[in-house]
Amino acid sequence: MNKVHILGLFPLSTSCDERGNLLIAKHSVPSLADEYGTPLYVYDGKTIKDHISLIQSLLKEYYQGASALAYAAKAYISPKFASKLAQTKVELDAVSLNEMKLAIQNGFDPDLIHLHGNNKSIEELTFALENHIHAIVVDNGQELALLEKLAGDRGMRAPVWLRITPDLHVDTHAHIETSAIDSKFGFHIDNGDAELAIRQAAASRHINLLGLHCHLGSQLFNHEPYKAAIKRILTTASKCKYYPLEFSPGGGWGVPYTPSQSVADPTAWILAVTEAVQEFFLAKRMSPPRLIVESGRWIVAQAGVAIYKTGFQKVLPTGERILSIDGGLADNPRKALYNAEYIAWIANKMNDPHFAPYRVVGKYCETGDVLIQSVKLPEPDYGDLLAVPVSGAYQLSMASNYNLSSRPAVLWLEEDKPAEILQRRENLLESGWWE
Repeated sequence: MNKVHILGLFPLSTSCDERGNLLIAKHSVPSLADEYGTPLYVYDGKTIKDHISLIQSLLKEYYQGASALAYAAKAYISPKFASKLAQTKVELDAVSLNEMKLAIQNGFDPDLIHLHGNNKSIEELTFALENHIHAIVVDNGQELALLEKLAGDRGMRAPVWLRITPDLHVDTHAHIETSAIDSKFGFHIDNGDAELAIRQAAASRHINLLGLHCHLGSQLFNHEPYKAAIKRILTTASKCKYYPLEFSPGGGWGVPYTPSQSVADPTAWILAVTEAVQEFFLAKRMSPPRLIVESGRWIVAQAGVAIYKTGFQKVLPTGERILSIDGGLADNPRKALYNAEYIAWIANKMNDPHFAPYRVVGKYCETGDVLIQSVKLPEPDYGDLLAVPVSGAYQLSMASNYNLSSRPAVLWLEEDKPAEILQRRENLLESGWWE
Protein backbone atom coordinates (compact mmCIF):
# COMPACT_ATOMS: atom_id res chain seq x y z
CA MET A 1 0.00 0.00 0.00
CA ASN A 2 1.60 3.29 -1.01
CA LYS A 3 1.15 6.80 0.32
CA VAL A 4 -0.73 7.98 -2.77
CA HIS A 5 -3.47 5.38 -2.24
CA ILE A 6 -3.75 6.21 1.44
CA LEU A 7 -3.83 9.98 0.89
CA GLY A 8 -6.88 9.49 -1.33
CA LEU A 9 -8.85 8.63 1.81
CA PHE A 10 -7.86 11.85 3.58
CA PRO A 11 -9.79 15.14 3.19
CA LEU A 12 -9.76 16.88 -0.19
CA SER A 13 -7.41 19.61 1.05
CA THR A 14 -4.72 17.17 2.25
CA SER A 15 -1.06 17.56 1.31
CA CYS A 16 2.40 17.09 2.82
CA ASP A 17 5.27 19.52 3.36
CA GLU A 18 8.92 18.89 2.49
CA ARG A 19 9.63 17.64 6.03
CA GLY A 20 7.02 14.91 5.73
CA ASN A 21 4.38 16.57 7.90
CA LEU A 22 0.71 15.99 7.10
CA LEU A 23 -1.14 19.17 6.10
CA ILE A 24 -4.92 19.59 6.07
CA ALA A 25 -6.24 22.83 4.58
CA LYS A 26 -2.57 23.97 4.76
CA HIS A 27 -2.56 23.49 8.54
CA SER A 28 0.29 21.37 9.88
CA VAL A 29 -1.14 18.43 11.80
CA PRO A 30 1.92 18.16 14.10
CA SER A 31 1.57 21.86 14.94
CA LEU A 32 -2.13 21.42 15.69
CA ALA A 33 -1.36 18.44 17.92
CA ASP A 34 1.23 20.49 19.80
CA GLU A 35 -1.26 23.33 20.37
CA TYR A 36 -4.45 21.40 21.10
CA GLY A 37 -3.18 18.04 22.37
CA THR A 38 -4.22 14.52 21.44
CA PRO A 39 -6.43 12.67 20.77
CA LEU A 40 -7.51 15.37 18.35
CA TYR A 41 -10.17 15.34 15.65
CA VAL A 42 -10.08 17.76 12.73
CA TYR A 43 -12.72 18.46 10.08
CA ASP A 44 -11.89 19.88 6.66
CA GLY A 45 -14.47 22.49 5.67
CA LYS A 46 -13.76 22.13 1.95
CA THR A 47 -14.57 18.40 1.91
CA ILE A 48 -17.89 18.92 3.68
CA LYS A 49 -18.95 21.85 1.50
CA ASP A 50 -17.91 20.09 -1.72
CA HIS A 51 -19.76 16.90 -0.78
CA ILE A 52 -22.94 18.81 0.03
CA SER A 53 -22.72 20.78 -3.22
CA LEU A 54 -22.18 17.63 -5.27
CA ILE A 55 -25.30 15.88 -4.01
CA GLN A 56 -27.39 19.03 -4.32
CA SER A 57 -26.22 19.52 -7.92
CA LEU A 58 -26.91 15.86 -8.81
CA LEU A 59 -30.47 16.22 -7.50
CA LYS A 60 -31.01 19.32 -9.60
CA GLU A 61 -29.59 17.60 -12.66
CA TYR A 62 -31.52 14.33 -12.47
CA TYR A 63 -34.79 15.15 -10.70
CA GLN A 64 -37.60 17.09 -12.34
CA GLY A 65 -39.39 18.04 -9.14
CA ALA A 66 -38.39 19.83 -5.96
CA SER A 67 -35.63 18.16 -3.96
CA ALA A 68 -33.51 18.57 -0.85
CA LEU A 69 -30.56 17.02 0.96
CA ALA A 70 -30.88 16.28 4.68
CA TYR A 71 -27.89 15.78 6.97
CA ALA A 72 -28.11 13.02 9.60
CA ALA A 73 -27.18 14.70 12.87
CA LYS A 74 -26.30 11.36 14.47
CA ALA A 75 -23.16 11.17 12.30
CA TYR A 76 -21.71 14.16 14.18
CA ILE A 77 -23.19 17.35 15.58
CA SER A 78 -22.11 20.17 17.86
CA PRO A 79 -23.35 23.76 18.22
CA LYS A 80 -20.71 25.36 16.00
CA PHE A 81 -20.88 22.50 13.50
CA ALA A 82 -24.66 22.92 13.29
CA SER A 83 -24.29 26.64 12.61
CA LYS A 84 -21.95 25.89 9.69
CA LEU A 85 -24.35 23.30 8.26
CA ALA A 86 -27.26 25.72 8.55
CA GLN A 87 -25.43 28.05 6.18
CA THR A 88 -25.38 25.38 3.45
CA LYS A 89 -29.22 25.15 3.35
CA VAL A 90 -29.29 21.42 4.06
CA GLU A 91 -32.19 19.98 6.02
CA LEU A 92 -31.60 17.97 9.19
CA ASP A 93 -32.54 14.53 10.43
CA ALA A 94 -32.74 14.61 14.23
CA VAL A 95 -33.36 11.64 16.51
CA SER A 96 -33.61 13.27 19.94
CA LEU A 97 -34.89 16.26 21.85
CA ASN A 98 -31.40 17.69 22.26
CA GLU A 99 -30.57 17.36 18.57
CA MET A 100 -33.69 19.36 17.72
CA LYS A 101 -32.96 22.00 20.35
CA LEU A 102 -29.30 22.32 19.37
CA ALA A 103 -30.16 22.69 15.68
CA ILE A 104 -32.78 25.39 16.28
CA GLN A 105 -30.53 27.28 18.69
CA ASN A 106 -27.76 27.32 16.07
CA GLY A 107 -29.53 28.54 12.99
CA PHE A 108 -31.74 25.77 11.64
CA ASP A 109 -35.27 26.71 10.63
CA PRO A 110 -37.58 24.19 12.37
CA ASP A 111 -39.30 23.70 9.01
CA LEU A 112 -36.07 22.04 7.78
CA ILE A 113 -35.94 19.46 10.60
CA HIS A 114 -37.32 15.91 10.54
CA LEU A 115 -37.68 13.96 13.80
CA HIS A 116 -36.82 10.26 13.51
CA GLY A 117 -36.69 7.44 16.05
CA ASN A 118 -38.48 4.22 16.95
CA ASN A 119 -39.39 5.15 20.54
CA LYS A 120 -39.89 8.91 20.75
CA SER A 121 -40.83 10.31 24.13
CA ILE A 122 -43.92 12.41 24.79
CA GLU A 123 -41.55 15.31 25.46
CA GLU A 124 -39.91 14.89 22.05
CA LEU A 125 -43.23 14.63 20.22
CA THR A 126 -44.60 17.63 22.08
CA PHE A 127 -41.54 19.74 21.33
CA ALA A 128 -41.75 18.80 17.64
CA LEU A 129 -45.41 19.79 17.48
CA GLU A 130 -45.09 23.04 19.41
CA ASN A 131 -41.99 24.15 17.50
CA HIS A 132 -43.47 23.29 14.11
CA ILE A 133 -40.86 20.74 13.05
CA HIS A 134 -41.36 19.99 9.36
CA ALA A 135 -42.09 16.27 9.75
CA ILE A 136 -42.38 13.73 12.54
CA VAL A 137 -41.32 10.41 11.05
CA VAL A 138 -43.78 8.01 12.70
CA ASP A 139 -42.39 4.54 13.32
CA ASN A 140 -45.28 2.42 14.63
CA GLY A 141 -48.99 2.24 15.33
CA GLN A 142 -48.80 3.19 19.00
CA GLU A 143 -46.77 6.27 18.15
CA LEU A 144 -49.29 7.24 15.49
CA ALA A 145 -52.16 6.97 18.00
CA LEU A 146 -50.24 8.94 20.65
CA LEU A 147 -49.29 11.68 18.20
CA GLU A 148 -52.88 11.91 16.99
CA LYS A 149 -54.02 12.49 20.59
CA LEU A 150 -51.29 15.04 21.33
CA ALA A 151 -52.14 16.98 18.17
CA GLY A 152 -55.87 16.76 18.88
CA ASP A 153 -55.41 18.08 22.41
CA ARG A 154 -53.73 21.14 20.89
CA GLY A 155 -56.19 21.59 18.05
CA MET A 156 -53.43 20.84 15.56
CA ARG A 157 -52.70 18.52 12.67
CA ALA A 158 -49.36 16.78 13.18
CA PRO A 159 -47.08 16.85 10.09
CA VAL A 160 -46.11 13.24 9.46
CA TRP A 161 -43.98 11.01 7.31
CA LEU A 162 -44.59 7.32 7.85
CA ARG A 163 -41.48 5.17 8.02
CA ILE A 164 -42.08 2.17 5.79
CA THR A 165 -39.89 -0.92 6.02
CA PRO A 166 -39.74 -2.68 2.63
CA ASP A 167 -38.69 -6.08 4.06
CA LEU A 168 -35.70 -6.34 1.76
CA HIS A 169 -32.22 -7.59 2.61
CA VAL A 170 -29.24 -5.35 1.78
CA ASP A 171 -25.55 -6.20 1.80
CA THR A 172 -24.09 -4.55 4.89
CA HIS A 173 -23.22 -5.39 8.51
CA ALA A 174 -26.25 -6.76 10.36
CA HIS A 175 -26.01 -4.03 13.02
CA ILE A 176 -26.52 -1.28 10.44
CA GLU A 177 -29.14 -2.95 8.22
CA THR A 178 -32.59 -1.42 8.78
CA SER A 179 -34.73 -2.70 5.90
CA ALA A 180 -35.05 -6.42 6.60
CA ILE A 181 -38.13 -8.30 7.75
CA ASP A 182 -36.77 -8.50 11.31
CA SER A 183 -35.88 -4.80 11.59
CA LYS A 184 -37.05 -2.95 14.70
CA PHE A 185 -37.78 0.11 12.56
CA GLY A 186 -40.89 1.21 10.74
CA PHE A 187 -44.19 -0.17 9.45
CA HIS A 188 -43.47 -3.46 7.68
CA ILE A 189 -45.03 -4.17 4.31
CA ASP A 190 -45.19 -7.97 4.50
CA ASN A 191 -47.47 -8.12 7.57
CA GLY A 192 -49.84 -5.41 6.34
CA ASP A 193 -48.79 -2.80 8.90
CA ALA A 194 -47.66 -0.32 6.26
CA GLU A 195 -50.94 -0.38 4.35
CA LEU A 196 -52.98 -0.08 7.57
CA ALA A 197 -50.90 2.87 8.79
CA ILE A 198 -51.23 4.73 5.50
CA ARG A 199 -55.02 4.33 5.55
CA GLN A 200 -55.31 5.39 9.19
CA ALA A 201 -53.02 8.41 8.85
CA ALA A 202 -54.65 9.61 5.65
CA ALA A 203 -58.10 9.44 7.25
CA SER A 204 -57.17 11.14 10.54
CA ARG A 205 -58.41 14.65 11.33
CA HIS A 206 -55.31 15.36 13.42
CA ILE A 207 -52.61 13.87 11.16
CA ASN A 208 -51.33 15.68 8.10
CA LEU A 209 -49.77 12.85 6.11
CA LEU A 210 -47.13 14.72 4.13
CA GLY A 211 -45.18 11.76 2.89
CA LEU A 212 -43.38 8.47 3.27
CA HIS A 213 -39.87 7.59 4.34
CA CYS A 214 -37.63 4.54 4.36
CA HIS A 215 -34.05 3.74 5.24
CA LEU A 216 -32.26 0.62 4.05
CA GLY A 217 -29.16 0.77 6.20
CA SER A 218 -25.64 2.18 6.17
CA GLN A 219 -22.51 1.55 4.12
CA LEU A 220 -24.38 0.53 0.97
CA PHE A 221 -22.49 0.39 -2.33
CA ASN A 222 -25.17 -1.15 -4.55
CA HIS A 223 -27.90 1.16 -5.88
CA GLU A 224 -30.29 -1.62 -6.96
CA PRO A 225 -31.91 -2.13 -3.51
CA TYR A 226 -32.97 1.52 -3.49
CA LYS A 227 -34.91 1.00 -6.71
CA ALA A 228 -36.57 -2.16 -5.40
CA ALA A 229 -37.51 -0.51 -2.09
CA ILE A 230 -38.97 2.57 -3.75
CA LYS A 231 -41.11 0.45 -6.05
CA ARG A 232 -42.42 -1.68 -3.16
CA ILE A 233 -43.26 1.32 -0.99
CA LEU A 234 -44.97 3.40 -3.67
CA THR A 235 -46.90 0.38 -4.93
CA THR A 236 -48.15 -0.25 -1.39
CA ALA A 237 -49.20 3.39 -1.06
CA SER A 238 -51.03 3.31 -4.39
CA LYS A 239 -53.11 0.38 -3.15
CA CYS A 240 -54.42 2.81 -0.54
CA LYS A 241 -54.97 5.44 -3.25
CA TYR A 242 -52.35 7.54 -1.50
CA TYR A 243 -49.66 9.40 -3.43
CA PRO A 244 -47.22 11.28 -1.19
CA LEU A 245 -46.43 14.94 -1.67
CA GLU A 246 -43.01 14.24 -0.16
CA PHE A 247 -40.90 11.12 -0.34
CA SER A 248 -37.64 10.28 1.37
CA PRO A 249 -35.82 7.12 0.30
CA GLY A 250 -33.32 7.66 3.10
CA GLY A 251 -29.58 7.54 2.68
CA GLY A 252 -26.83 5.15 3.71
CA TRP A 253 -24.59 5.49 0.67
CA GLY A 254 -21.20 4.15 1.70
CA VAL A 255 -17.68 5.50 1.85
CA PRO A 256 -14.38 3.63 1.56
CA TYR A 257 -12.38 3.33 4.78
CA THR A 258 -9.40 1.53 3.26
CA PRO A 259 -7.73 1.65 -0.18
CA SER A 260 -9.07 -1.84 -0.95
CA GLN A 261 -12.66 -0.54 -0.90
CA SER A 262 -14.07 1.06 -4.04
CA VAL A 263 -14.52 4.81 -4.27
CA ALA A 264 -18.16 5.60 -3.55
CA ASP A 265 -19.28 8.12 -6.16
CA PRO A 266 -22.84 9.08 -5.15
CA THR A 267 -23.94 9.61 -8.77
CA ALA A 268 -25.18 6.04 -9.21
CA TRP A 269 -27.18 6.28 -5.97
CA ILE A 270 -28.82 9.61 -6.82
CA LEU A 271 -29.52 8.53 -10.39
CA ALA A 272 -31.16 5.28 -9.23
CA VAL A 273 -33.33 7.03 -6.65
CA THR A 274 -34.48 9.84 -8.92
CA GLU A 275 -35.24 7.51 -11.82
CA ALA A 276 -37.24 5.10 -9.65
CA VAL A 277 -39.45 7.82 -8.18
CA GLN A 278 -39.98 9.63 -11.48
CA GLU A 279 -40.78 6.45 -13.41
CA PHE A 280 -43.46 5.48 -10.91
CA PHE A 281 -45.21 8.85 -11.01
CA LEU A 282 -44.81 9.21 -14.77
CA ALA A 283 -46.65 5.91 -15.20
CA LYS A 284 -49.46 7.37 -13.07
CA ARG A 285 -49.38 10.61 -15.10
CA MET A 286 -48.73 12.52 -11.90
CA SER A 287 -46.15 15.09 -10.90
CA PRO A 288 -43.34 13.62 -8.81
CA PRO A 289 -43.27 14.40 -5.06
CA ARG A 290 -40.72 16.56 -3.32
CA LEU A 291 -37.71 14.26 -2.92
CA ILE A 292 -35.54 14.38 0.20
CA VAL A 293 -32.38 12.26 0.28
CA GLU A 294 -30.38 11.81 3.45
CA SER A 295 -26.67 11.59 4.10
CA GLY A 296 -24.52 11.76 7.16
CA ARG A 297 -21.54 9.52 6.61
CA TRP A 298 -20.96 10.47 2.96
CA ILE A 299 -20.95 14.17 3.83
CA VAL A 300 -18.58 14.12 6.81
CA ALA A 301 -16.67 10.83 7.07
CA GLN A 302 -13.84 11.70 4.68
CA ALA A 303 -13.68 15.24 6.07
CA GLY A 304 -12.62 13.99 9.51
CA VAL A 305 -9.18 12.83 10.65
CA ALA A 306 -8.35 11.44 14.08
CA ILE A 307 -4.88 12.26 15.42
CA TYR A 308 -3.32 10.16 18.18
CA LYS A 309 0.03 10.20 19.92
CA THR A 310 1.91 6.89 19.74
CA GLY A 311 2.94 5.30 23.02
CA PHE A 312 4.56 2.05 24.06
CA GLN A 313 5.37 -0.78 21.68
CA LYS A 314 5.94 -4.46 22.20
CA VAL A 315 6.55 -7.63 20.22
CA LEU A 316 4.40 -10.63 21.16
CA PRO A 317 5.70 -14.22 21.34
CA THR A 318 3.94 -14.67 17.99
CA GLY A 319 6.17 -12.01 16.46
CA GLU A 320 3.28 -9.55 16.05
CA ARG A 321 4.14 -5.91 16.72
CA ILE A 322 1.80 -3.93 18.99
CA LEU A 323 1.61 -0.13 18.86
CA SER A 324 -0.37 1.67 21.58
CA ILE A 325 -2.01 5.06 21.11
CA ASP A 326 -3.52 7.57 23.53
CA GLY A 327 -7.11 7.05 22.34
CA GLY A 328 -9.13 4.15 21.02
CA LEU A 329 -12.38 2.58 22.18
CA ALA A 330 -13.66 5.61 24.08
CA ASP A 331 -13.46 8.01 21.12
CA ASN A 332 -14.09 5.41 18.40
CA PRO A 333 -16.15 2.31 19.24
CA ARG A 334 -16.83 1.40 15.57
CA LYS A 335 -14.19 -1.36 15.48
CA ALA A 336 -15.76 -3.02 18.50
CA LEU A 337 -19.33 -2.54 17.25
CA TYR A 338 -19.03 -3.36 13.54
CA ASN A 339 -15.51 -4.73 13.11
CA ALA A 340 -14.85 -1.55 11.11
CA GLU A 341 -11.63 -1.35 9.13
CA TYR A 342 -9.23 1.59 9.11
CA ILE A 343 -5.90 2.61 7.63
CA ALA A 344 -3.35 5.02 9.12
CA TRP A 345 -0.03 6.76 8.61
CA ILE A 346 2.49 8.54 10.81
CA ALA A 347 1.55 12.21 10.41
CA ASN A 348 5.08 13.48 11.03
CA LYS A 349 6.67 10.84 8.77
CA MET A 350 4.53 11.03 5.66
CA ASN A 351 7.55 10.69 3.38
CA ASP A 352 8.95 7.64 5.16
CA PRO A 353 8.38 4.18 3.62
CA HIS A 354 6.49 1.32 5.21
CA PHE A 355 8.45 -0.51 7.86
CA ALA A 356 6.38 -3.39 9.19
CA PRO A 357 2.79 -4.29 10.09
CA TYR A 358 1.46 -3.26 13.48
CA ARG A 359 -1.67 -3.97 15.44
CA VAL A 360 -2.76 -0.54 16.66
CA VAL A 361 -4.39 -0.75 20.09
CA GLY A 362 -5.95 1.80 22.41
CA LYS A 363 -5.14 2.57 26.03
CA TYR A 364 -8.36 1.29 27.59
CA CYS A 365 -8.74 -1.77 29.77
CA GLU A 366 -10.43 -3.96 27.18
CA THR A 367 -8.90 -6.66 25.00
CA GLY A 368 -11.29 -5.49 22.31
CA ASP A 369 -9.79 -2.00 22.33
CA VAL A 370 -8.17 -2.47 18.93
CA LEU A 371 -8.32 0.33 16.37
CA ILE A 372 -6.57 -1.37 13.44
CA GLN A 373 -5.87 -5.09 13.33
CA SER A 374 -2.95 -4.80 10.93
CA VAL A 375 -1.44 -1.81 9.15
CA LYS A 376 2.03 -1.23 7.71
CA LEU A 377 3.56 1.95 9.08
CA PRO A 378 6.81 3.85 8.93
CA GLU A 379 8.84 2.87 11.98
CA PRO A 380 7.15 4.74 14.85
CA ASP A 381 8.96 6.37 17.72
CA TYR A 382 7.41 7.14 21.10
CA GLY A 383 5.44 10.39 20.75
CA ASP A 384 4.93 10.25 17.00
CA LEU A 385 1.49 11.14 15.61
CA LEU A 386 -0.81 8.54 14.07
CA ALA A 387 -3.32 9.99 11.59
CA VAL A 388 -6.46 7.93 10.88
CA PRO A 389 -8.53 9.15 7.92
CA VAL A 390 -12.28 8.71 7.35
CA SER A 391 -12.93 9.52 11.01
CA GLY A 392 -15.66 12.13 10.59
CA ALA A 393 -18.78 10.00 11.09
CA TYR A 394 -20.13 7.88 13.95
CA GLN A 395 -17.01 8.16 16.09
CA LEU A 396 -17.31 11.33 18.15
CA SER A 397 -21.09 10.95 18.19
CA MET A 398 -20.71 7.54 19.85
CA ALA A 399 -17.76 8.48 22.05
CA SER A 400 -17.91 7.74 25.77
CA ASN A 401 -16.17 8.52 29.05
CA TYR A 402 -15.05 4.93 29.54
CA ASN A 403 -12.26 4.78 32.15
CA LEU A 404 -13.33 8.38 32.86
CA SER A 405 -11.59 9.49 29.69
CA SER A 406 -12.30 12.96 28.33
CA ARG A 407 -13.81 13.42 24.89
CA PRO A 408 -11.22 14.91 22.51
CA ALA A 409 -10.94 18.43 21.15
CA VAL A 410 -12.42 18.97 17.67
CA LEU A 411 -11.27 21.56 15.11
CA TRP A 412 -12.72 23.03 11.91
CA LEU A 413 -10.06 23.78 9.28
CA GLU A 414 -10.15 25.98 6.21
CA GLU A 415 -7.31 27.34 4.10
CA ASP A 416 -6.05 30.81 5.00
CA LYS A 417 -8.13 30.87 8.18
CA PRO A 418 -7.15 30.08 11.78
CA ALA A 419 -8.20 26.71 13.15
CA GLU A 420 -11.60 27.00 14.82
CA ILE A 421 -12.53 24.98 17.90
CA LEU A 422 -15.80 23.05 17.41
CA GLN A 423 -15.48 21.27 20.76
CA ARG A 424 -13.06 21.94 23.57
CA ARG A 425 -11.37 18.99 25.19
CA GLU A 426 -13.64 17.74 27.94
CA ASN A 427 -12.54 18.07 31.55
CA LEU A 428 -14.74 15.82 33.66
CA LEU A 429 -13.27 16.87 37.00
CA GLU A 430 -13.99 20.57 36.43
CA SER A 431 -17.15 20.50 34.34
CA GLY A 432 -19.66 19.96 37.15
CA TRP A 433 -20.70 16.79 35.32
CA TRP A 434 -20.85 14.88 38.62
CA GLU A 435 -23.47 17.05 40.28
